[in-house]
Amino acid sequence: MNHLLLCRVLALLSVLLLGPSACVFQRRGAVDEGRAGPTPGSIPPDASDQGWQQVHHAMELRTLRLRAGATEGEVTVVRFDPAAYQLRVKYDVQHPGTVREWFEALQPLAVINGGYFDAQGRPTALVIFDGIRRGVSYEGFGGMVVINAQGQFELRSLSQQPFDENEALQQAMQSAPMLIQPGGQLAAIEDDDVDRSRRSVIARDRAGRTLLIVSRSPTFTLRELAQALHTSDLELDAALNLDGGRSTGLYLRTERASVAIDSYDRVPLVLVVEEPTGQARP
Repeated sequence: MNHLLLCRVLALLSVLLLGPSACVFQRRGAVDEGRAGPTPGSIPPDASDQGWQQVHHAMELRTLRLRAGATEGEVTVVRFDPAAYQLRVKYDVQHPGTVREWFEALQPLAVINGGYFDAQGRPTALVIFDGIRRGVSYEGFGGMVVINAQGQFELRSLSQQPFDENEALQQAMQSAPMLIQPGGQLAAIEDDDVDRSRRSVIARDRAGRTLLIVSRSPTFTLRELAQALHTSDLELDAALNLDGGRSTGLYLRTERASVAIDSYDRVPLVLVVEEPTGQARP
């Protein structure tokens, strides 16, 4: 008696003796007709995405899945009102650390790895931390995280707004490439279909909030990540790629939640999110 016939006989006996029940035997690869599979081209429901969780008075946390074509993967996102916190650049070429080590040393609310650096730990582009300038600006490409003279957060595209040597900035850090150009336009990125890596991103949404985004698994190419972010429900106005791969890391700790994604390597450059001086709120 073949397997399918045996399954039908057992199902009939179970109905006669025990009432309706499902047959527990199935051919390998057979479809359970009582279950609807995902619609072709759709992302299956993600049990890990519980929506935005408020973790501080003006900060939220979310884990969600993104898709670009046939590629999909999970990202962790911290979203906050930049007017409610201080975003600062931290750079120490003499004492680099993993993102966890930076977090433990500084005790901020959140920290994410920064831009690129060479083998000696020197930044490959412009960095300004507490008014101190290091490195040389990119020209015609990449982007820049800015805390301007008024203490306001900006996320600039250097092709749209080149660095002005005469501008007074409190904090700045350049990286590349732009994934989404300011205004919400998908950036043109060279084909990199073989380079899948862990990813770190800083972004701004259409409401002006700042987002720290990390893909802890080597899932996306840069082009795929840009497409996935652009078509997501994050409503991004601009997004800048940070150093990824072994440098990727994101830590957050509040009374309500924590995130612990450590970098594999020590990094000399990070972005930290802190309470405004003299304030402490849960």
